[in-house]
Amino acid sequence: MLPQFITYCLEIIKQQNEIICTLITLLIKKSVFNKPSKEPVNKPYRKLQVDELPVVEKL
Repeated sequence: MLPQFITYCLEIIKQQNEIICTLITLLIKKSVFNKPSKEPVNKPYRKLQVDELPVVEKL
């Protein structure tokens, strides 16, 4: 009796989770529940810019 009840409750929780995820996705018009990909992002960095050296004079 108890294991059946727990299984039933878990199924209800799963359904509620799907409904909540769908509603949030519709609300913000963007899916935030996608799993991130395992592949790393290959994005080139911006080139480093270095200022010119200051002029140093002996007094």
